[in-house]
This record gives sequence, structure tokens and C-alpha cells, in this order.
Amino acid sequence: MNKIFSLLLILTSMSIFSQIKTDWLELRDVHYKSQYSEEYDSYFQVPFFGKNVEYLNNKEITITGYMLTLAPDEGVYVLSQNPYADCFFCGYGGPETAIELILKPGHDNFLMDELVTVTGKLQLIYDDITSGVYRLNDATAIKD
Repeated sequence: MNKIFSLLLILTSMSIFSQIKTDWLELRDVHYKSQYSEEYDSYFQVPFFGKNVEYLNNKEITITGYMLTLAPDEGVYVLSQNPYADCFFCGYGGPETAIELILKPGHDNFLMDELVTVTGKLQLIYDDITSGVYRLNDATAIKD
């Protein structure tokens, strides 16, 4: 009986700690270089991520931020370091201060600027100039 209890404790602790908690400061470790795109016949800023951010690629992470409900009927949600009401992307905000969310089906409804903690698989976007630099796939959001 004691061995079964120990095994359950180990399995439970592994699932609790399987997500990597990160923050917006860590996600700032990205810089941009201009590269020419033949497809668009123009120059665009391409992201280059620091090694700590590279480590998070394709890992399940947890991060807290403000839910931006850009087009909820179409499933377009963004997690932001800053609330939309504070002009989330102007002044001191760059592409690294927002994460596109691909939420799991059956998720809650959210209000604009609602504080949430989101868990999902982080995808670094290297070459899609129509997207941001971060995406969380299979994401779940919990209202704080």
C-alpha cells in the first residue's frame, strides 16, 4: 500500500510541475533584423530569440496576462502583457508583449482586459510575417 501511495505522489507531482512558469520579462529576450521577402517585395522585421526563450519552444508553459478578445466569434484571442485599455501595443509594447492563443474547445467566455493565467504549448514564430512572434497552442485559461 505504501508503494502505491508513493507512486501516486510521484505521478501527481510530475503533472503539477510539467508546465514551465514564465513571465513577460523572460519573453522580451528577442531582437529583430530586417530581411527581404520576395513574396511581398519588401523588408520585414524577423525575430531572433535568446537561448532561454528558444528553450521554451514547444514546451508547455504557464503565464499570466490580460485577455484581449479581438474576435471571439472567430476564436481570435490574444494574451497581452498590458491591457488593451492602456494601448497594449503602443509606446512600450512590441510583438513580444502579446501571445496569440489557440484555446481548447469549450473554453469560458472572457471579457476584454480580464486577467487570466494561461497554460499551453509555446510556439515561436520565426518566419510568418502575418503573425506575431509567439503562439500558445492547446491553451486553457483560468480567470484570476
